[in-house]
Amino acid sequence: MAEDTHAPTPLAAGAPAPPFTLPGRSGSVVSLADFAGKGHVLVYFYPKDDTPGCTKEACSLRDGFSDLRAAGVTVLGISPDGAASHAAFAEKYSLPFELLTDADHSVHEAYGVWGKTPWGLGTIRRSFLVGPDGTIVRVFDDVDVERHAGQVLAALKPAPVAEAFAAVEAAVEAAGAAVSTAVSESRKAVKGAMKSPEVKDAVAAAKKAVADVKKQPAVKKAVATAEKAVSDVKDAVSAARKRPAVKKAVAGAKRAVAGAKKAVADVKKKPAVKRAVAKAKKAVADAKKRPVVKKAVASAKKAVTRAKTAAAKKPTGALAKLLALVTPAKAAPKAKPAARNKAAKKAAPRKPAARKPAPKKAAPVRKAARKPAPKKAAPVRKAARKPAPKKAVSARKPGRKPVMRKAPRRKASRR
Repeated sequence: MAEDTHAPTPLAAGAPAPPFTLPGRSGSVVSLADFAGKGHVLVYFYPKDDTPGCTKEACSLRDGFSDLRAAGVTVLGISPDGAASHAAFAEKYSLPFELLTDADHSVHEAYGVWGKTPWGLGTIRRSFLVGPDGTIVRVFDDVDVERHAGQVLAALKPAPVAEAFAAVEAAVEAAGAAVSTAVSESRKAVKGAMKSPEVKDAVAAAKKAVADVKKQPAVKKAVATAEKAVSDVKDAVSAARKRPAVKKAVAGAKRAVAGAKKAVADVKKKPAVKRAVAKAKKAVADAKKRPVVKKAVASAKKAVTRAKTAAAKKPTGALAKLLALVTPAKAAPKAKPAARNKAAKKAAPRKPAARKPAPKKAAPVRKAARKPAPKKAAPVRKAARKPAPKKAVSARKPGRKPVMRKAPRRKASRR
């Protein structure tokens, strides 16, 4: 079939649903007439299998499928995709309802859902709730892909509930109208009161009093002084900002702040930092979940509560007596002297109290001077030995060695 680019003519509620017979994903052929008199049929058209919006819509109907079946609703999805694509899509997301293929988009055109879309010529997302008699009960132009099952179930609510909702909406509108009327009448009353002579005279008197206060010399001078002070401050600030050193300092401070912010942001973006933060949070959470930690926290809370309760109570028994003995009693206020004693005290001048001489400080004990240690006597040097006179060489007997005698050493005498 040739593609038609004319604007589709959408169907409205109350119109008969166009019949169709299309192949399903399992290879079987499904007709709308097969469900006549057996309950409602949700015929929903979607652009393409396994795309983000179509996947959310299909999963919403899958999650609410048991409630839809309990309400007597059969779900049929239709798109131009082939049976193999439908089968893979249904298997991937465990879809329990039938998906039909409209390859030449003739059924799309019959329902007015084939036309221009933001992505070109194709399927317009729209759903139709068909009644047991074959007429369209509800058309869902604005499909909420994440809550489409809830939209269908809300459309199947009993009539009394719908009437109750309508009554509530009417009551809200009536209340809003009453509030608007009351506000309008209040404004009119205020305007009427402002036009009365008494109110006008009071307003004029107040304005005149303010004008008289402003004309007083002291007030004028104070206002002028304040204005001049403000002007001087502004001039000083402006002059300070124009100084090169100030400008340079401000620019440097801004650059430093920007660099610090960037450094902090870069550190936070590092995977190692993110992992460390996440690990620390997890460790804290795990520690809080441990029975030992929970028990310790509970015990600490109980101990604090007991301590507060004990501190609030007054001591009794032996403890109270002990505190009474330890705590010094307050001195009783002295009785006031008679009036004549006061007069006598005033007449007699007070003699200054003789000051007691301050005790003399004991003279510091001087430490005994240490005697110098006796110097050690210089060691006596040994007298130089005179060489012994050489004896005459006697004839040595053969076989004997001469005996050498050692001279005795003299010890140095110490004083």
